[in-house]
Formats: sequence, C-alpha cells, structure tokens
Amino acid sequence: MLDRASQGDDVAFGTLYSRVSPIARRAAHNIVRDTHAADDLVQETFYLVLRAVRSGRGPRDSFTGYVLATVKHLAYRYCKTESRTVANDDPAMWERFTDSVQLPAQAERVTAAWASLPPRWRSILWLVEVDRYSPAELAAGMSLTPNAVSSLASRARQALRTAYLAAD
Repeated sequence: MLDRASQGDDVAFGTLYSRVSPIARRAAHNIVRDTHAADDLVQETFYLVLRAVRSGRGPRDSFTGYVLATVKHLAYRYCKTESRTVANDDPAMWERFTDSVQLPAQAERVTAAWASLPPRWRSILWLVEVDRYSPAELAAGMSLTPNAVSSLASRARQALRTAYLAAD
C-alpha cells in the first residue's frame, strides 16, 4: 500500500490514512489534551508524511511508526509553543501593555496594504512567500495549473506593492 501511495496513488494513501489516523489522533490528544488541536496536528502530520512519501523520503516499512513519530514531534512542539502563552483576562493589564507598543509607520503601511488585498491574494502570498510552497505544490489543491498559481501569486505581489506605495 505504501509503495502505491509513493507512486501517486491517492486511494492507497487514503486507505493508509483511514487505518492510521485514529491511532495518530489518540497519540496527539494524549499529549496536547485538546481535541481540536489534536485534529489539526493529525492533519498537518499526514500532509507532511504525504509530501515526504511523494518526494521519495518518508517511511520505507513502518508507516504507522513514522506517522506516530511525526505527530508526537508536532504535538510536543505545539505544547512547547503553547506553554509560552500566558492567558490574562485583566483588561487593565492588557491596556497597560498595548498603550506602550508603538508600531513604526512602515509597519502600519504594510498592515494597511495587506488588509486591502482580497482574501485569495492574501492566502496565496502567505503560502508562497511565508510558508515557502512552490506553485507546483499548491496547484492541485487550488484546482489550478502551476503556471496559474504562479501568475496569481505574481498579481497578488504587484497588488500588495501598489497598495503599499499608495498608503501614504
């Protein structure tokens, strides 16, 4: 099944997913103790594993072990990140900290330019420029060709550039 999935068989990977995802979800939930976060971590895990399998890296024999190792790594990283977050519902403390933060004028221009873009352009720019996906990787999920994704990203960059320069 793993060999078929590595050769591009989506049905084979779907079968592997349906067999292993409940185990991965339980493992993630045991670490993060949050159902929604565990679901997100499982989805991210299978995305990363699919990319690894399709690129010739990934598991050779123990698909389940590879998935569990990946989901546990992501779950521990998630917990480490969340442990740095401190929740505080005291409005006075929040106001004290937000009053002292002054964004530079350039940051305000960037924020205004970004907010002026349509959601689709913001999304494609984020995926290409921040998450570093190639147009070929995004094409199938967007029901576009790689050239169309590249063109969309180019138009979005130009629109962001124009909006930034216009935000004086």
